[in-house]
Order: sequence, then structure tokens, then C-alpha cells
Amino acid sequence: MQFTIESREGLPIRGDFEVPSGARALAVIVHGFKGFKDWGFFPWLADALCRDRAAVCRFNMSRSGIGENPETFERLDLFADDTYSAQVTDLLDVVSWCQKRVELPTFLVAHSRGGGVALLAAADVPKLSGLALWNPIARIDRWDEPTKKQWRREGYQEVINARTKQVMRMSTRMLDDYEANRERLDILGAVVKLEVPLMVVNGGRDESVPPSESREIAAYSRDAALIRIAKAGHTFNAIHPLVTVPPELSIAAAVTARFVNVYA
Repeated sequence: MQFTIESREGLPIRGDFEVPSGARALAVIVHGFKGFKDWGFFPWLADALCRDRAAVCRFNMSRSGIGENPETFERLDLFADDTYSAQVTDLLDVVSWCQKRVELPTFLVAHSRGGGVALLAAADVPKLSGLALWNPIARIDRWDEPTKKQWRREGYQEVINARTKQVMRMSTRMLDDYEANRERLDILGAVVKLEVPLMVVNGGRDESVPPSESREIAAYSRDAALIRIAKAGHTFNAIHPLVTVPPELSIAAAVTARFVNVYA
């Protein structure tokens, strides 16, 4: 089923929620930077987890830039003012919505920046049983000082969407949010406090997030498994649209389903 709920800023959060017969767990999938719920492997991963008896939710962050068209970045105005704090509250509100409909052990399955968001939200997720993170980021502050100064001087930073060729502008809101909430947005600090099992799946050829960040997250956790898929890139060699399923993606999904089943 498709659903739409309202964010704490009054923006729509659109998602898909499927509950298979005999569901044993709830898995909430969290996309990353320039990601969205219908990108590449996310629908396929949701189906794979459903086949392993997990109720699965995938959703678009309210400021992802995706509007009513599920595959088009038509709301670049929302994308421009995105913040990590908004992403965390979006995730918590989606989890709450799902948990009102199924009473099951809850897992966060997150990719890239979504992995950092999942870790920041984890302490406030009721009935959380574990996190499975794919190529997660270990820190929010990813900008050097010259970049920050230019960002503030110009009032924005631009990133290119390699797939759509769109120039996606980011205002200083994300930078302001981090500088005002450094302690609350400390990803490794959240890992240290984590009280549930953690699995980090890392692509040895990740071209976007250094593999060292996965190792760092696992090292900071008191109960973590680190799985390295040597030939996998940042998206586990998947593209959008997903024409074929790369073996590296199949491995990542299989170990994730196994993790959910073991700890449910």
C-alpha cells in the first residue's frame, strides 16, 4: 500500500508499506543523499525482505526533492533546505506510523547517508532490534574550511546529479543545522550508545564513501558485524533502473535478510 503522512514541517512524506502473511519483523528502508524510495535496488530489496517474512516500508524523506512524480526531482526548493535534523524526525515519524499498524521487532535498513541518519535516530526508535547499514557515513561534517567559507559567502552549494544532470542547490541550512547541533548529530557518538546488534555491509570498491568509515562504525559498536563485499561499489553495482541484479547486491540482500531473521 502507498501512504502519505505529514512531516513536522507540514511537508508530505510518501512511502510504500507491504506486510506479507506471517510477517516476523518490520524493516524500514532509509535512502541516502540524492536517493529515493524507488531508486534502483530499493523496490527489489523491499520485495526480497518481504519474501523472507518482513513487513517492509520504504519512503522518501520530506526534503528529498522528489515530489508527486516518484522518480523526478521536481522539488529542488525542498532539497535546498534539507537538514539532518529533519531527516531524523522524518524517519522517527515513519517508524511510528508503521508500528501503529504492526507490532513487530523493528529493524532499520539504510544506505549511505541514510545509515548515518538511522544511527542518529536509533536511540528513539521503540522496539528496535537491529540496524543493517550499507556503506554508511560515519560523520556529517564532510566539508573542509574553504568549502564552508565559500558556501556561506555564496549562500549555497551546488551538487550535480549524475543521472539526471540536474544542478541541485543546497542552502546553508544543512551547515547551520550541523553547527548548531554538533553533539546531537554525532554519528560515532550514537554508535557508542547503541544497545542493539549492528551489521555493516561494506563495498570494497565504494567510490563515494571511504570504506574506512564502515570499519570505524563497526569498531565503535559494542555488538557489530562487518561484512566486506570486495567487488561492490557504493550501490553494490546496481544502477537505475535496475535492469539486472548484480551478484554483489544479491549478497548484501541475503546477509541483511539473514540478520533480520536471526534477531527478530
